[in-house]
Amino acid sequence: MEISEVSAAEYDAIFTNPSHVFNKASFNALNASKCEQVYYLVFKDTKIRLGIIFGLKKNCLNAPFSAPFGGFECVSTDVRLQQIDAALLALNEWASNKKIKEIKIVTPPFFYNDSFLNKLYNCFYRANYLQKSMELNYQFATHTLDENYMESIWYNACKNLKRGLKEALTFKKLEKANQKHAFDIIVQNRKERGFPLRMTWEQVEETSTVIPIDFFTVNKAQTAIGAAVVFHVAPRIVQVVYWGDLPAYSEYKTMNFLSYSLFNYYQNQDIKIIDIGPSTENSIPNYGLCEFKESIGCDIAIKTVFSKSFI
Repeated sequence: MEISEVSAAEYDAIFTNPSHVFNKASFNALNASKCEQVYYLVFKDTKIRLGIIFGLKKNCLNAPFSAPFGGFECVSTDVRLQQIDAALLALNEWASNKKIKEIKIVTPPFFYNDSFLNKLYNCFYRANYLQKSMELNYQFATHTLDENYMESIWYNACKNLKRGLKEALTFKKLEKANQKHAFDIIVQNRKERGFPLRMTWEQVEETSTVIPIDFFTVNKAQTAIGAAVVFHVAPRIVQVVYWGDLPAYSEYKTMNFLSYSLFNYYQNQDIKIIDIGPSTENSIPNYGLCEFKESIGCDIAIKTVFSKSFI
C-alpha cells in the first residue's frame, strides 16, 4: 500500500461523498490556521482505497484537528480488512520517517458508518493502537417521535415538556439576516453558566460556506429565551453544535420545549438522526447533561479516541 500526499482539491475530487462533513478537505482547509500543517493522505494499491486528513500540532498528527471527529474515509464500502491493515502499516512507516511523535484519531459514533467503523476498530486493535478515551455520544432517532413519545420519556422530562407547551412558547427558524441572534443567546448562556465557547460568530459564518447550518430560537412573547445552532453533517443526519437557554427564564422549561421542537422539525425534514453530541470529556461524564439527554429519549453511542506513539 502506497501513501500519497495530495492537495485539498485533489482529495475532495477523490472522496466526493464522505461519510460526514468533517472528512471533507474543504472543511479542513478552512481551519488550516489552527494547526502547523495539514496533510491530505490517500492510500493506494491497485487503486485508491482510503484517505485521511491530519493536522500537525506539536509533532502529533491529529484527525481531526478542529472538529468533533474525523478519521479514515473509504472510496468504497467494500474495502477489505487486509487493505485497512496495509494502510495502517504504511501510515506507521510514513509517520516514522517524518519523526512524528504520536498519531491521534477520533472516530465518529457508529451510526455514521457502522460496518466500516467496526472494521476499523478491529484493525486498530491489532495494529496496537490504544484507546485513549471512550466518550458517550447522545443522539435522537426521529422515528421514535410518535404518539407514544410522552409515555416513553422520563417522568420529569414529560412533566417539564408539558409545562413548556403550556407557556405559549414559540419555536422559530431564523433567516440569514437574523441568524446571529441565535448565536448571541448561546454566548449569553455559556457566559452565565461558566462554560467555554470554542467558536466565534465569525468562525460560524465562515463554516457556513462549506456546511449548511440552521439557526433557531425559542421565544416567550417577543423575547428570545433559548436557541440552537445545527449543522447538516451527513446524509439525513444533523448535529446540534450549540443549544442553550437563558437561566433567567428556566422556569419555562425552555430546553425541554426546544429539544421537542427540534425533533419535530427535523422529523418533518426527513432527517433520520439528530446527533446531540457527547456529554463526557476525557471519558468523564457530566451527569446532569447525560441524564437530561437520556430523559428526552436519546440513544447512546460510543465515540473513541485511538492513539499510537512512535517516540
